[in-house]
Amino acid sequence: MASHQDERIADGIRVLELGSSASVAVAAMVLADHGAEVIVCEPPGGNPLRALPAFRMWARGKQSTLANLAEPTGRARVGELAAQADVVLVGLKPASVERFGLDYEALSATNAELVYCSLSGFGRHGPYRDAPVYDGIISARGGRMRDFSVLLGGERPVYTVAPVASHAAAMLLLQGTFAALRERMRSGRGQHVETSLAQALGLYDLLAWPPGSTMELDLGDRPHLAYSVARTSDGVWLQFAQNGKALFEDFLRVLELDGLIDYEESIAAADPETLRRARARILQRVAERSWAAWQRAFEGERNLSVEPFHLPGEALSHPQLVHLGDSLELMDPEIGSTRQLGPIVDVPELPGRPSGPAPALGSLARGGFRSARHLKTPEVAAHAGSGLLEGVTVLELATWVATPFAASLLTELGARVIKIEPLAGDPMRRTGPIGFKFVQGKQSIALDLKRPEGREIVHRLVDRADALVHNYRPGVPERLGIDFATLRERNPRLVHLYNGGYGSTGPKASSPAFHVTGGAVCGSVRAQADPFLPPVDAALSAGEAARLARLLERANEFNPDVNSAAAAAVALVMGLFARERRGRGLELETRMMLSNAYMMSADFIDHAGRPARRLPDANLLGLGPLYRLYQAREGWIFLAAPSQRDFERLCDVLALGPLREDPRFRDAASRDRYGEILAQQLGAVFVARDAESWEATLTERGIGCARADQGPYPRWLFAQDWAREQEFVVDIEDSAVGPYTRYGPSISTARPASLGGAWRVGEQTRTILAELGYDESSVASLFETGVVTEPD
Repeated sequence: MASHQDERIADGIRVLELGSSASVAVAAMVLADHGAEVIVCEPPGGNPLRALPAFRMWARGKQSTLANLAEPTGRARVGELAAQADVVLVGLKPASVERFGLDYEALSATNAELVYCSLSGFGRHGPYRDAPVYDGIISARGGRMRDFSVLLGGERPVYTVAPVASHAAAMLLLQGTFAALRERMRSGRGQHVETSLAQALGLYDLLAWPPGSTMELDLGDRPHLAYSVARTSDGVWLQFAQNGKALFEDFLRVLELDGLIDYEESIAAADPETLRRARARILQRVAERSWAAWQRAFEGERNLSVEPFHLPGEALSHPQLVHLGDSLELMDPEIGSTRQLGPIVDVPELPGRPSGPAPALGSLARGGFRSARHLKTPEVAAHAGSGLLEGVTVLELATWVATPFAASLLTELGARVIKIEPLAGDPMRRTGPIGFKFVQGKQSIALDLKRPEGREIVHRLVDRADALVHNYRPGVPERLGIDFATLRERNPRLVHLYNGGYGSTGPKASSPAFHVTGGAVCGSVRAQADPFLPPVDAALSAGEAARLARLLERANEFNPDVNSAAAAAVALVMGLFARERRGRGLELETRMMLSNAYMMSADFIDHAGRPARRLPDANLLGLGPLYRLYQAREGWIFLAAPSQRDFERLCDVLALGPLREDPRFRDAASRDRYGEILAQQLGAVFVARDAESWEATLTERGIGCARADQGPYPRWLFAQDWAREQEFVVDIEDSAVGPYTRYGPSISTARPASLGGAWRVGEQTRTILAELGYDESSVASLFETGVVTEPD
């Protein structure tokens, strides 16, 4: 029997992985890291993901069995394993699932306790249901490629490097899996949990969806000086993150630019030219010294946040990631010593760890799972309530985007989230409807946590809560009395999550971090903008430096915050599952840098002989002739046909038989070698018809193709009947601002939660105080002395 130190959260959970989705592979890897036994079913030729360097990481700790789904014996093999499994993760198109008889109804007929988690591109219904599940397809159809056209002045869509929808989909699969497993422990029943790239992409829309949004591209040049970008004398581009008055003032002080501009003016200046003049002075000042010289000047500055822009994967050597074990050395029998990502969630009591290397193809020739089921017998009667986390109370002590949004995702699963806010409210509230996403569906109590009476209110809430999540920098929770050690004494069953920027220990633990920091460290920004950047020794005029700084600023969009939120939500649900299983709470930690490395995980494995990382072409059209943008007669399309079968099918549909037989294009390596020639020939065909026509024709034939020059996302999705029918889009009637339309739940289940709207800061202060046992005179005193507040 395993010792206590060997215990992990997912011990004894048996997982069957189907399909070749990177999202499913990453979700299964996380489960394996935390103790699950994972068997991946592969076709006789192997999972197509084996062609990627990251497969050695994504498949670590798993077993491999062969199953040709086109053959009865292959389907029987899947059925045999599904009958033994606790979880099946499915990354196949709905039509394939139905054709092979691998739907939930079929597999649960022999295993009523099965948790069946499926991923599709656009859901199980509607005209896009069988569109190939490629990140580029949802990025195109969802408007991200149009949004990134700002890098080219809005002229045309741009290929987007960061696979954000795929990352969020992996995290949503994990949230659904652990929530359903927790529910199974209470009811004894399995169920079907599903998500889609369409739902996953909705997480990343922070600006276009809110009521009143113009949905137009912002092509102006209005620098955000708190997130300044500048280049050193030796050509290193730096990302600063000083979003706060004290942070910004320290930034200017260290640069010896005191008094250049006030923080509030840097945000709200009526004249953009004022901001551009300040940017010019910052660029000029940073360009006076080398990166090494600036590092010496920055040493010991606790309020300074600065990172060079890394290429994808370079952060494997970042001192902070190495210190925390987020970058690990692992041996692989095929490729030798590797450096790859550690487990995505820290659990000190039940630490995750890679269970072994990736398996050889078909390593599990026959037989089934080694482990026996030992999930605890249900103790709670089955019921049909609202949401898988109905009855769970989560306390949120966090501001800005990442951690509040993590708590928002739990409201979609039915949890009651109480947002404990400062008296002035979360700063994101000042952005108006943009901030709705981080408060909707929650209850709000506003209090002064620095006052003893405020801390007492929080402690009373803790006594009856199931989980607490915060994003305070190290040292602050102890001063405020909300650290794990203090709260565990009050409530031993509390799940306690810290979702930080860099993490709770290490050389950068006390450094501030915002979304731009994660983008710079983890490589998505540099990969997106690299074709535009000059050599490090190139001299830049003041105008060119300003143009490139603005380009990097635009490329560093909000996605790092959302990546962090999605991973933190996984940790919370994992913690709730472990609490249900063990009867006691535990401490967890996630951090933005690691969450964003997971988003770029295809590049976060390194070893001797690793193939060069693939970056977009100089024109930011894509990654090769069969995964790139093409201009149509009217509009632009994105083509995703990277496999041999895709290419052959494409040639048949386009009546390009000679291309199919051309020795220059006979295999993937040859097509890469002669990629420009192939792209020219395909381009000559695509320009003959409109984008909508190509999308319909190729999608119908199973080839990935989507119109790529329209957006933003809600302009399209919110108007789709199939999206409303699947509740990807819902209408909110009850909120502080009246009715509005929002994205629906990111995870679909048979027990959907009732989604709420956005309320004002402190809206439920009085109600919550009464619930905690404060009488009327005590409540009145708390208001009179300024410990708490509520809306006027």
